[in-house]
Amino acid sequence: MMQQWDVLVVGAGPAGLSAATAATRAGARVAVIDELDAPGGQLFRQLPGGLRGKAGSRLGRDAAKGRPLLDEFDRLGIQLFRNTTVWGCFDARVLEVATADRCWRMAAEAVVIATGASDRPTPLPGWTLPGVFTLGGAQTLLKSQRVLPGDRILLAGTGPLLLVVASQLAAAGANIVGVVDAVRTKAVIRHGIALLCVPSVLRDATSYRWSLWKRRVPWISPAAILSINGEREVEGAVVCSVDEEWRPIAGTERCLAVDTVCVGYGLQPDIGLLRLCGCAIEHDEGADVWVPHRSQEFETSVPGVFAVGDGARVAGALVAVEEGRVAGIAAARRAGRIDADAARVAMGPSLARLGKLQRFRAAIDEVYRLRPGLQELTTAGTTVCRCEEVTASAVADALAGGAQSLNQVKAWTRAGMGSCQARMCATSITALAAAALGRVSASLPPFTPRPPIKPVPVAALINPSDADETNPGGN
Repeated sequence: MMQQWDVLVVGAGPAGLSAATAATRAGARVAVIDELDAPGGQLFRQLPGGLRGKAGSRLGRDAAKGRPLLDEFDRLGIQLFRNTTVWGCFDARVLEVATADRCWRMAAEAVVIATGASDRPTPLPGWTLPGVFTLGGAQTLLKSQRVLPGDRILLAGTGPLLLVVASQLAAAGANIVGVVDAVRTKAVIRHGIALLCVPSVLRDATSYRWSLWKRRVPWISPAAILSINGEREVEGAVVCSVDEEWRPIAGTERCLAVDTVCVGYGLQPDIGLLRLCGCAIEHDEGADVWVPHRSQEFETSVPGVFAVGDGARVAGALVAVEEGRVAGIAAARRAGRIDADAARVAMGPSLARLGKLQRFRAAIDEVYRLRPGLQELTTAGTTVCRCEEVTASAVADALAGGAQSLNQVKAWTRAGMGSCQARMCATSITALAAAALGRVSASLPPFTPRPPIKPVPVAALINPSDADETNPGGN
């Protein structure tokens, strides 16, 4: 009950598509596995098969930029397993996959994991009320359904995604009450020379800000949301100015009447599958997240397993595409489809472009580095684990009672045991534990991942497919 390939790619976003096309051009037999109905990932997200429409300018330039990559993917006839989830890995380069009603195994000489990133929300009072979205969630609703998340919308957080989503919602006709950014504009300007290394990104950012200005969308900075108010749903939000460390400045609080709040403080790589594969991880001090250890060709500590794009280290689409190309060629070489000399020549342009992007990446990391005041917005009664409804005080009690690790906190409180497998709460619980134990986040290994890392129907697990069945869940 196993399908065999030269190269398997997990994720059909910019990095995955780039890896798949590069490996295919090098002569490898490639299959791509993705949870969505169509390739593109979040950045190049397409409408589901049952819907038709044009993205238009209101979704920015993402759709247009992704078209050449999507067209090449289609032209090469690469096998796509759509609506398919990778839920586990028990043997090297052997993936456990499932659709809604069946499961099977897929093996390859090389596996490229491009699972992308998830939002990094910060628990604060009221964030579990109906009407609260992550920035990525609001963007998904707009891109995949052409639906606005609410009538009076407040966006808050920091990072490039905040600007992009605000601009896309405004262009789609949303009534945006304000955009609350924790970073001062002058902090971005200070790194202007480094940002000029990638003029296309700077042009896009300028265009997004201009689109908000001409629509008279208030940009509130530096500021943060203290709480979200309402009985059964969002009715308002309290906003205040913050200092350089993102701590609230007393006396600056004000309440805004809104029915929707979209929050996101950057992104975090989805490394669950990498960890199930046994890949070594290391702590990224600047982003305060765990990332896989990788070689120059983006191979992990497990031979034949590569990690690329935002699922390995959040750095944006330009970096993701170049990393995907390098890893795709390296994967094809491991499968014996291209020799070492030809692979080195083919990788050269992408490695050179990645070198030029390094200064830009460092500037972005510094500008949007999370400050300590962010975690202090979480109060004792705030729910930190939404899946299991665990509060910050419950986590504190476990730590006061003797818990010395995140896994102990998980065992004693059930925090992190829900369907999201700690993707929504791990960073917040880590910060709480580090503060309570007087340690740094890097000294606290993350929650141990357990299969299935994504929700899988029981019907799928009890209905294995034959290995020779033609592409269950695919094209």
